Amino acid sequence: MSRIFLWGAGRCGRCLGLALHQAGHTVVGSWNRTEESARSVPTLPWPTHWGDDVPDSLESADIVWITVVDHAIEQEAARVSRPHQIVLHASGALPARILRHSDTRPRSVASCHPLQSFTPVTVATNPVEQVQRSTFGIEGEPEAIQVAQGLVQDMGANAFVVQDETAKQLYHAACCVASNAMVALADLAVDIFAASGVSRAEALRALAPLIQGTADNLSQATNPADVLSGPIHRGDTHVIQDHLNAIRARCPALTDAYEQTVRDTLKLVPDSPAISVLKSTDDSQ
Repeated sequence: MSRIFLWGAGRCGRCLGLALHQAGHTVVGSWNRTEESARSVPTLPWPTHWGDDVPDSLESADIVWITVVDHAIEQEAARVSRPHQIVLHASGALPARILRHSDTRPRSVASCHPLQSFTPVTVATNPVEQVQRSTFGIEGEPEAIQVAQGLVQDMGANAFVVQDETAKQLYHAACCVASNAMVALADLAVDIFAASGVSRAEALRALAPLIQGTADNLSQATNPADVLSGPIHRGDTHVIQDHLNAIRARCPALTDAYEQTVRDTLKLVPDSPAISVLKSTDDSQ
């Protein structure tokens, strides 16, 4: 088992640390920029540090996992990398090679990025379960890749190895679509729902379980199209037309956005009769 130091223990770092601790690894410490951040979770089973000084315990670590924000990774790596250490970072966007800019020349480097949006560590969350539900994208030098794969396996999660930096950008773009674009789509759904007369808060509360159910179904599927339901899937052309009529009457500014979601969904069922609704709309313009 390894001795690991977590440099930048926010949501991601703390969840990783607790999963590593449960797996039997020794987390020798964690660091945050401010005392407030370091002390915000007082029950962590390892020493916490903050401020400008590098703790002595970092020297005893075999692995340093840097989980600070992307723009600070290169600078922090220069502070904390040591020649005997495997150094990882948790960014999905940045290549492992930025860890090689350090004058201290770490032993081997890799990025080990969890495809997960972590919630804060509280008594009401299960941070280890969040890690176990994650898949990690790994990219970098051979020794560090092997070490990262072992850590992920020990934590009970899945991993894949990214072959080059272009491939990494593609998978990270996919992550942004799946996460951030999904939030934007949820915002559109809330806007349309709220036009019916309920508050945005009520609309989100009503839609969130539906979104969660769809996400759960996707986690069990091999093809997104297999999860599709609703009027486009059933070919209920009149339902789509009724939707458009209502949107044009109550929230016309959202019409184009709704039509685009129909077009995107039709890519999954290109033979759906619902396409006729959009064709008639296009012909009328």
